[in-house]
Amino acid sequence: MSRSRARRLLLGGSAGSVALLSAPMMPMPPTVSTSLVETLVALPVAAAGNAAVANLCGILQGLEAGAAAPARGKSGLTVTLDDGVARSFVVTPPSGAHGLRELQACAAARFAALYGESAEQWRLAADWQVTVPFVACALPRELFGAIEELTGRQQWRLDSLCPALVRVWNRVQRSIPADGWLLVGFGQTLTVVHTCSGQVADLRTLHLPGAPDFAELEMLLEQERLRTPVQGDGRSPQALLWAGGADWLPAAATVAGLASRVIRLPVVAGPGDRSAGWQLALAGAS
Repeated sequence: MSRSRARRLLLGGSAGSVALLSAPMMPMPPTVSTSLVETLVALPVAAAGNAAVANLCGILQGLEAGAAAPARGKSGLTVTLDDGVARSFVVTPPSGAHGLRELQACAAARFAALYGESAEQWRLAADWQVTVPFVACALPRELFGAIEELTGRQQWRLDSLCPALVRVWNRVQRSIPADGWLLVGFGQTLTVVHTCSGQVADLRTLHLPGAPDFAELEMLLEQERLRTPVQGDGRSPQALLWAGGADWLPAAATVAGLASRVIRLPVVAGPGDRSAGWQLALAGAS
Protein backbone atom coordinates (compact mmCIF):
# COMPACT_ATOMS: atom_id res chain seq x y z
CA MET A 1 0.00 0.00 0.00
CA SER A 2 2.83 2.43 0.76
CA ARG A 3 4.19 1.89 -2.77
CA SER A 4 0.81 2.87 -4.24
CA ARG A 5 0.57 6.03 -2.18
CA ALA A 6 3.97 7.16 -3.49
CA ARG A 7 2.94 7.07 -7.14
CA ARG A 8 1.02 9.30 -9.54
CA LEU A 9 -0.93 8.65 -12.72
CA LEU A 10 -0.07 9.90 -16.19
CA LEU A 11 -2.64 9.70 -18.99
CA GLY A 12 -1.88 10.33 -22.65
CA GLY A 13 -4.50 10.35 -25.38
CA SER A 14 -4.49 10.79 -29.14
CA ALA A 15 -6.75 9.91 -32.05
CA GLY A 16 -4.87 6.61 -32.34
CA SER A 17 -3.98 5.46 -28.82
CA VAL A 18 -4.47 5.87 -25.08
CA ALA A 19 -1.97 5.05 -22.34
CA LEU A 20 -2.21 5.25 -18.57
CA LEU A 21 1.06 5.05 -16.63
CA SER A 22 1.96 4.95 -12.97
CA ALA A 23 5.11 6.86 -12.01
CA PRO A 24 6.92 7.88 -8.82
CA MET A 25 5.81 11.07 -7.09
CA MET A 26 9.40 12.32 -7.05
CA PRO A 27 10.62 14.59 -9.89
CA MET A 28 11.72 12.52 -12.85
CA PRO A 29 15.37 12.69 -13.97
CA PRO A 30 16.24 14.12 -17.42
CA THR A 31 16.69 10.57 -18.71
CA VAL A 32 13.84 8.34 -17.59
CA SER A 33 14.28 4.60 -17.35
CA THR A 34 11.14 2.76 -18.35
CA SER A 35 11.66 0.63 -15.25
CA LEU A 36 10.48 3.66 -13.23
CA VAL A 37 7.08 3.72 -14.89
CA GLU A 38 4.41 1.05 -15.03
CA THR A 39 2.03 0.81 -17.95
CA LEU A 40 -1.46 0.22 -16.52
CA VAL A 41 -3.40 0.62 -19.77
CA ALA A 42 -2.29 0.79 -23.41
CA LEU A 43 -5.11 0.72 -25.93
CA PRO A 44 -5.52 1.59 -29.61
CA VAL A 45 -8.20 4.06 -30.64
CA ALA A 46 -10.04 3.61 -33.92
CA ALA A 47 -9.15 6.89 -35.62
CA ALA A 48 -11.98 7.69 -38.01
CA GLY A 49 -11.64 11.30 -39.12
CA ASN A 50 -14.30 13.43 -37.46
CA ALA A 51 -15.25 10.51 -35.20
CA ALA A 52 -11.78 10.36 -33.62
CA VAL A 53 -12.76 12.42 -30.56
CA ALA A 54 -15.92 10.39 -30.01
CA ASN A 55 -13.90 7.16 -30.26
CA LEU A 56 -11.35 8.51 -27.76
CA CYS A 57 -14.17 9.47 -25.38
CA GLY A 58 -15.59 5.95 -25.67
CA ILE A 59 -12.24 4.46 -24.64
CA LEU A 60 -11.97 6.80 -21.65
CA GLN A 61 -15.51 6.03 -20.51
CA GLY A 62 -14.71 2.33 -20.40
CA LEU A 63 -11.19 2.64 -19.01
CA GLU A 64 -10.33 0.68 -15.90
CA ALA A 65 -6.88 1.05 -14.37
CA GLY A 66 -6.84 -2.42 -12.84
CA ALA A 67 -5.48 -3.76 -9.58
CA ALA A 68 -2.00 -2.31 -10.17
CA ALA A 69 -3.23 1.28 -9.98
CA PRO A 70 -2.69 3.37 -6.84
CA ALA A 71 -5.49 3.34 -4.29
CA ARG A 72 -8.64 5.27 -5.16
CA GLY A 73 -8.92 8.73 -3.69
CA LYS A 74 -5.15 9.02 -3.21
CA SER A 75 -3.91 9.59 -6.76
CA GLY A 76 -3.27 12.71 -8.79
CA LEU A 77 -3.82 12.44 -12.54
CA THR A 78 -1.88 14.40 -15.17
CA VAL A 79 -3.43 14.33 -18.65
CA THR A 80 -1.62 15.28 -21.86
CA LEU A 81 -3.64 15.23 -25.08
CA ASP A 82 -2.42 15.13 -28.65
CA ASP A 83 -2.57 18.49 -30.41
CA GLY A 84 -4.61 16.81 -33.14
CA VAL A 85 -7.64 16.48 -30.84
CA ALA A 86 -7.33 20.10 -29.69
CA ARG A 87 -7.40 23.37 -31.59
CA SER A 88 -4.65 25.85 -30.84
CA PHE A 89 -4.39 29.26 -32.45
CA VAL A 90 -2.92 32.74 -32.05
CA VAL A 91 -5.09 35.60 -30.80
CA THR A 92 -4.11 39.24 -31.23
CA PRO A 93 -5.90 41.35 -28.60
CA PRO A 94 -7.57 44.51 -29.90
CA SER A 95 -5.98 47.84 -29.13
CA GLY A 96 -7.04 49.06 -25.70
CA ALA A 97 -8.33 45.65 -24.61
CA HIS A 98 -8.72 45.16 -20.90
CA GLY A 99 -10.40 42.55 -18.77
CA LEU A 100 -10.73 38.80 -19.09
CA ARG A 101 -14.22 38.87 -20.62
CA GLU A 102 -13.09 41.01 -23.53
CA LEU A 103 -10.14 38.72 -24.20
CA GLN A 104 -12.37 35.63 -24.00
CA ALA A 105 -14.78 37.18 -26.50
CA CYS A 106 -11.87 38.00 -28.79
CA ALA A 107 -10.61 34.40 -28.61
CA ALA A 108 -14.09 33.01 -29.32
CA ALA A 109 -14.42 35.30 -32.34
CA ARG A 110 -11.01 34.21 -33.62
CA PHE A 111 -12.02 30.57 -33.15
CA ALA A 112 -15.21 31.10 -35.18
CA ALA A 113 -13.29 32.89 -37.93
CA LEU A 114 -10.70 30.12 -38.21
CA TYR A 115 -12.92 27.05 -37.92
CA GLY A 116 -16.28 28.26 -39.18
CA GLU A 117 -18.21 27.26 -36.06
CA SER A 118 -19.07 28.58 -32.64
CA ALA A 119 -16.77 27.82 -29.70
CA GLU A 120 -19.76 26.79 -27.54
CA GLN A 121 -18.90 23.09 -27.78
CA TRP A 122 -15.27 23.74 -26.95
CA ARG A 123 -13.53 24.65 -23.70
CA LEU A 124 -11.21 27.60 -24.30
CA ALA A 125 -8.13 28.39 -22.23
CA ALA A 126 -5.21 30.72 -22.83
CA ASP A 127 -2.33 32.64 -21.35
CA TRP A 128 -4.42 35.79 -21.58
CA GLN A 129 -2.47 38.92 -22.56
CA VAL A 130 -3.77 42.43 -23.26
CA THR A 131 -0.78 43.90 -25.11
CA VAL A 132 0.79 41.06 -27.13
CA PRO A 133 -0.48 38.10 -29.20
CA PHE A 134 -1.11 34.93 -27.19
CA VAL A 135 -1.86 31.26 -27.80
CA ALA A 136 -5.36 29.97 -27.06
CA CYS A 137 -6.22 26.27 -26.88
CA ALA A 138 -9.64 24.67 -27.23
CA LEU A 139 -10.64 21.16 -26.17
CA PRO A 140 -13.94 19.54 -27.12
CA ARG A 141 -16.32 19.73 -24.16
CA GLU A 142 -17.25 16.11 -24.87
CA LEU A 143 -13.63 15.06 -24.30
CA PHE A 144 -13.23 17.23 -21.21
CA GLY A 145 -16.42 15.69 -19.81
CA ALA A 146 -15.14 12.15 -20.45
CA ILE A 147 -11.96 12.93 -18.50
CA GLU A 148 -13.94 14.45 -15.63
CA GLU A 149 -16.19 11.36 -15.58
CA LEU A 150 -13.12 9.09 -15.49
CA THR A 151 -11.53 10.94 -12.56
CA GLY A 152 -14.84 10.99 -10.67
CA ARG A 153 -15.47 7.29 -11.24
CA GLN A 154 -11.97 6.30 -10.15
CA GLN A 155 -11.92 8.92 -7.35
CA TRP A 156 -8.74 10.46 -8.70
CA ARG A 157 -7.68 14.08 -8.40
CA LEU A 158 -7.23 15.88 -11.73
CA ASP A 159 -3.96 17.77 -11.26
CA SER A 160 -3.34 18.91 -14.82
CA LEU A 161 -5.01 18.68 -18.24
CA CYS A 162 -3.60 20.28 -21.38
CA PRO A 163 -2.63 19.68 -25.00
CA ALA A 164 0.92 18.64 -25.88
CA LEU A 165 1.78 22.15 -27.08
CA VAL A 166 1.05 23.66 -23.65
CA ARG A 167 2.85 20.86 -21.81
CA VAL A 168 5.96 21.35 -23.94
CA TRP A 169 5.79 25.16 -23.97
CA ASN A 170 5.75 25.31 -20.18
CA ARG A 171 8.79 23.03 -20.03
CA VAL A 172 11.00 24.65 -22.71
CA GLN A 173 9.77 28.26 -22.69
CA ARG A 174 13.17 29.74 -21.89
CA SER A 175 14.74 27.86 -24.81
CA ILE A 176 12.23 28.90 -27.49
CA PRO A 177 13.97 31.06 -30.14
CA ALA A 178 12.90 34.71 -30.12
CA ASP A 179 12.94 34.53 -33.93
CA GLY A 180 12.26 31.21 -35.57
CA TRP A 181 10.15 28.16 -34.79
CA LEU A 182 9.15 25.85 -31.99
CA LEU A 183 8.16 22.47 -33.44
CA VAL A 184 6.34 20.05 -31.12
CA GLY A 185 6.17 16.41 -32.24
CA PHE A 186 4.34 13.41 -30.77
CA GLY A 187 3.26 10.36 -32.76
CA GLN A 188 2.31 11.66 -36.20
CA THR A 189 1.31 15.15 -35.06
CA LEU A 190 3.52 18.20 -35.49
CA THR A 191 2.62 21.64 -34.15
CA VAL A 192 4.60 24.49 -35.70
CA VAL A 193 4.83 27.78 -33.78
CA HIS A 194 6.48 30.74 -35.50
CA THR A 195 8.02 33.43 -33.29
CA CYS A 196 9.13 36.94 -34.22
CA SER A 197 10.85 39.42 -31.90
CA GLY A 198 10.00 37.27 -28.90
CA GLN A 199 6.27 37.09 -29.71
CA VAL A 200 4.09 34.36 -31.18
CA ALA A 201 3.40 35.20 -34.82
CA ASP A 202 1.73 32.08 -36.25
CA LEU A 203 0.72 28.56 -35.31
CA ARG A 204 -0.63 25.49 -37.04
CA THR A 205 -0.95 21.78 -36.28
CA LEU A 206 -0.19 19.18 -38.95
CA HIS A 207 -1.16 15.52 -39.11
CA LEU A 208 1.70 13.69 -40.81
CA PRO A 209 0.97 10.64 -43.00
CA GLY A 210 3.86 8.77 -41.38
CA ALA A 211 7.16 9.26 -39.61
CA PRO A 212 8.96 11.89 -41.73
CA ASP A 213 12.58 11.52 -42.75
CA PHE A 214 15.11 14.34 -42.63
CA ALA A 215 14.50 15.47 -46.21
CA GLU A 216 10.75 15.67 -45.58
CA LEU A 217 11.31 17.78 -42.47
CA GLU A 218 13.55 20.12 -44.41
CA MET A 219 10.88 20.48 -47.10
CA LEU A 220 8.27 21.20 -44.43
CA LEU A 221 10.49 23.92 -42.97
CA GLU A 222 11.01 25.49 -46.39
CA GLN A 223 7.22 25.62 -46.83
CA GLU A 224 6.83 27.27 -43.43
CA ARG A 225 9.41 29.90 -44.32
CA LEU A 226 7.44 30.73 -47.46
CA ARG A 227 4.19 30.95 -45.43
CA THR A 228 5.71 33.22 -42.78
CA PRO A 229 8.10 35.71 -44.39
CA VAL A 230 10.64 37.41 -42.16
CA GLN A 231 9.18 40.47 -40.43
CA GLY A 232 11.05 43.61 -39.38
CA ASP A 233 14.57 44.26 -40.62
CA GLY A 234 15.32 40.55 -41.04
CA ARG A 235 18.71 40.87 -39.36
CA SER A 236 17.95 38.70 -36.33
CA PRO A 237 19.11 35.12 -36.91
CA GLN A 238 16.33 32.56 -36.99
CA ALA A 239 16.60 29.22 -35.21
CA LEU A 240 14.65 26.02 -34.61
CA LEU A 241 13.72 24.20 -31.42
CA TRP A 242 12.22 20.72 -31.79
CA ALA A 243 10.60 19.26 -28.68
CA GLY A 244 8.44 16.28 -27.82
CA GLY A 245 8.47 12.51 -27.71
CA ALA A 246 8.45 11.53 -31.39
CA ASP A 247 11.35 9.33 -32.48
CA TRP A 248 11.69 11.28 -35.75
CA LEU A 249 12.61 14.62 -34.17
CA PRO A 250 15.92 15.56 -35.87
CA ALA A 251 19.12 15.72 -33.86
CA ALA A 252 21.04 17.60 -36.57
CA ALA A 253 22.63 20.94 -35.66
CA THR A 254 21.29 22.49 -38.88
CA VAL A 255 17.94 21.90 -40.59
CA ALA A 256 16.98 23.73 -43.80
CA GLY A 257 19.92 26.05 -43.26
CA LEU A 258 18.80 27.11 -39.77
CA ALA A 259 20.50 26.42 -36.45
CA SER A 260 18.56 23.61 -34.78
CA ARG A 261 18.39 21.78 -31.49
CA VAL A 262 16.10 19.17 -29.98
CA ILE A 263 14.75 18.65 -26.47
CA ARG A 264 13.14 15.27 -25.91
CA LEU A 265 10.43 15.16 -23.26
CA PRO A 266 11.60 13.16 -21.57
CA VAL A 267 14.63 11.22 -22.81
CA VAL A 268 13.62 7.58 -22.43
CA ALA A 269 15.98 4.71 -21.70
CA GLY A 270 14.66 1.19 -22.08
CA PRO A 271 11.80 -0.51 -23.93
CA GLY A 272 8.32 0.96 -24.24
CA ASP A 273 5.42 0.76 -26.64
CA ARG A 274 6.31 4.22 -28.09
CA SER A 275 2.72 4.84 -29.19
CA ALA A 276 1.57 8.45 -29.30
CA GLY A 277 -0.52 7.87 -26.17
CA TRP A 278 2.51 6.48 -24.32
CA GLN A 279 4.73 9.38 -25.46
CA LEU A 280 2.13 11.90 -24.35
CA ALA A 281 1.56 10.25 -20.98
CA LEU A 282 5.28 10.18 -20.26
CA ALA A 283 5.61 13.86 -21.21
CA GLY A 284 3.43 14.60 -18.18
CA ALA A 285 6.17 13.25 -15.94
CA SER A 286 8.62 15.98 -16.98
